[in-house]
Amino acid sequence: MWQEISEWLQWADSTGLITFLISLTVVLYRLIHPLIQSKIQDSDTDIKVQTLTIADNLASAIVPELAIMAEMTNDERKTEAIRFVNNKLTILGLQLTDETVSAKVEKAYQEYKRADQTTNN
Repeated sequence: MWQEISEWLQWADSTGLITFLISLTVVLYRLIHPLIQSKIQDSDTDIKVQTLTIADNLASAIVPELAIMAEMTNDERKTEAIRFVNNKLTILGLQLTDETVSAKVEKAYQEYKRADQTTNN
């Protein structure tokens, strides 16, 4: 059996089959590897975009609720909104920096103020 394998390898070597297969493997790797890396990066980007959208929605939901709580200061409201968004994202297995969540809460608050001014006019 070993002799048959040895003969086959010698034949493959003499015909250049081994060199061809190794070259083919290297070429395929160099062609396919960037495509796979790109797909992984696209997937990560999609997850980040979805996480940001969810954070926007959560902030937009909590800001009006906190805005009517007169017993809380503005800083307490913002801190509570950030905590709420972070907790909900954690439950979903997602994560954003506190600075990003703070920006989302601030954006939701500005939109809430703009909508409130439009309704009062």
